[in-house]
Amino acid sequence: MRQFLLILVSLFLFPSATAASGPLLAVFSHPDDESATIGPLLSRYAKEGHDVYLIVVTSGQVGDSNTDIPRGDELGAVREKEARCSCKALGIHEPFLLQFMDGSIADWETIPKIRERVRKIIEEVKPEVIITWGPDGLTGHPDHRTVSSLTTEIFQQRSKLTHRPSKLYYVAYPESSFANLPPGMAQYAERIGLVADEWVTTVVDASAYQDQAWNSIQCHKTQWPPQMMAMIRSLGSELLGGKVYLRLALQARDAPGEKEESIFD
Repeated sequence: MRQFLLILVSLFLFPSATAASGPLLAVFSHPDDESATIGPLLSRYAKEGHDVYLIVVTSGQVGDSNTDIPRGDELGAVREKEARCSCKALGIHEPFLLQFMDGSIADWETIPKIRERVRKIIEEVKPEVIITWGPDGLTGHPDHRTVSSLTTEIFQQRSKLTHRPSKLYYVAYPESSFANLPPGMAQYAERIGLVADEWVTTVVDASAYQDQAWNSIQCHKTQWPPQMMAMIRSLGSELLGGKVYLRLALQARDAPGEKEESIFD
């Protein structure tokens, strides 16, 4: 009984001993991905004292443009500035801009280059937690799916990392939150890769950081007209209630433990 009480007291007095407390790294495909998904979460953890980093794999050179800027390097350069603006608004570190070509990262020659760059950044910033797309890429975008696959591959190949992050999370929009959408948003929901509520493992309350997220959204002027910005804001603050939903994909264990001998154990 005494030992049980000591353990219980230690959990209250030293909660950090059982929780991730180090840097956070988000890995996404394009400038604006962070704002439309987990911006409030990034801002919350930065405010709480975590070092928060963002990798943007492409410069979004061929993304839809809400301006007269032609697609290509010129648009990519502007979107890189927008990514820096977004990170400043969220209160996180300057982004790592890898500058690969938008829409062309899933080929044989490019994948190893991205893998090497991301590994180097992991060794540099030493994240405790990594967040990226799920296998659906949220919108099904090939670049999103590629970044999800590559980030998962890097995390699970522990022998190739000196610093080994503890947790890998996927962005997860729960089905229940999109069950009764207003007419104006229903058409967009059909393009979103929703996740059954039973697979959502983590719900982070970031409602206090909606203003920072809104400022971040407004940085991406080349991508979103005011009406779209307002819809994204409504998605986060009203539809999701200021919460960010994630799915724990992989988690490192302190000790290997015993291997199971049946899938039904």
